[in-house]
Amino acid sequence: MRKGTARSILMLGIFYFVFLGAEYYFDNMMAFVTDADGVVLAQNYILGSSVLGFLLYAPMEKMLPAKIKQLFWSMSSAAVILMFFFIKIHSGYGHTLRAGMFLFLLLGYFGSGVHYLVAQTFAAENETEKSHLARTVGCAYAFGILLQFINNNCISSVAVQVIFLCLAFAVMEGLFMVKAQQVGAQGETHPLIEADGVARKTGMLLIFIVALMTFIFATLDNAVTLVHAGGGADIGQWPRLLLACSGLLAGFLYDIKKGAYQNIIMYCVMMLSTICVVVITCGGPFLLGLVVFYLSAGFFSIYFASSFMRLSYAMKEGKLWAGLGRAVNNLCAVGTASMSLALLHSPSYVTIVIALVLFAITSVLIFVYQRYGDQMRWKQENAILSQEAEKTEKILETHKKSEEELLALFAQEFSLTPREVEVLACMLHSEDNVTEMATQLAISRAALYRHISNMNEKTNTKARIGLLQFYYAWMQEK
Repeated sequence: MRKGTARSILMLGIFYFVFLGAEYYFDNMMAFVTDADGVVLAQNYILGSSVLGFLLYAPMEKMLPAKIKQLFWSMSSAAVILMFFFIKIHSGYGHTLRAGMFLFLLLGYFGSGVHYLVAQTFAAENETEKSHLARTVGCAYAFGILLQFINNNCISSVAVQVIFLCLAFAVMEGLFMVKAQQVGAQGETHPLIEADGVARKTGMLLIFIVALMTFIFATLDNAVTLVHAGGGADIGQWPRLLLACSGLLAGFLYDIKKGAYQNIIMYCVMMLSTICVVVITCGGPFLLGLVVFYLSAGFFSIYFASSFMRLSYAMKEGKLWAGLGRAVNNLCAVGTASMSLALLHSPSYVTIVIALVLFAITSVLIFVYQRYGDQMRWKQENAILSQEAEKTEKILETHKKSEEELLALFAQEFSLTPREVEVLACMLHSEDNVTEMATQLAISRAALYRHISNMNEKTNTKARIGLLQFYYAWMQEK
């Protein structure tokens, strides 16, 4: 594991621990001053406050000078620790709620920064390292949940639990400041392509998809929180480990073939969650709903976090987009709080109708989002290959070798067939998609993929972009 990846897992994992641990801790303290419904509403208020923090990070980073930033970060850290102890006092509903809202405003600010800095860690890497983004987020999420489980179950004193949260935040703050200084010194990695209509439409579609999915998961979350606040079950016990396992599994599954199956996997998980909402509202067993909630919530958390971090590479305002997933999730959880509570108490047929409508709309949006996402990734790959091609043209001019001669040498060295050479030449000179290239070569898409796969095996590379990058590197060596 690379050093930068390990630090990213540690920093992001601690943020998840502090954020989720603070939410759990706040719910417990609010339970002393209000009823179960009041806890649920207060929880949504603090999540709404965190949204403002996530959105403030990008403009604050632009406005504040470097020296002021250091002072602001230090003062904010002290305020976070102070708010933890104000919440522990829980002297009244208003005081506790205000302390919670200010705490989550600051946690949202730092959370947005952490997501951006982790995304920047991978932005300058090659495509192989960048394809490990989801598993990095998954490992961090599992690490954060594990820390929360230990804090809730292995430490009996509430005061010690609060101290543990504060110490963890201090560690995260230190990592945050060091990484922020590194990124500031090296400069932000800008997107290879300008944010065009495709990228903006992809971003808007992702926002709508996460918003609709959030309603389902917020309803499940509120159902679990109601039982927890009412004393019917403690959600900090062993079922919570399922959340860590699902997040870890999701990270590795989402990275298969550079995220090719991410949307279809999330689609299946959402379908399972929709069924679970119906089961709970129809009086099904709480334990079943709890298990399904934690299994699916892990997949959802990794989905929106890694999706927005990847999208930030194609956006001009990377600082805003990298952490926008959590902001959209929290905002929609707040906006749908009353509706989800009403849905939990509504007749079962109403729940079934609403769930099916949401499922149908989200299905269509995921299909369209997949198409736009493919177009955007294709443009990014072509931008990378264009840079490699420019370097190669300079080398060809220097060494006076024709591209045909080098292509023939490459084919001879790696035992390419004449047809494979023709396919490779087409890929080198065309920015068209796979369907258009197959038409130019008068072969089917399946045959084209088969030729690319064969060349990948002969050159020990992966996918089209890996093959072309390997070819350009080989040419530079020659």
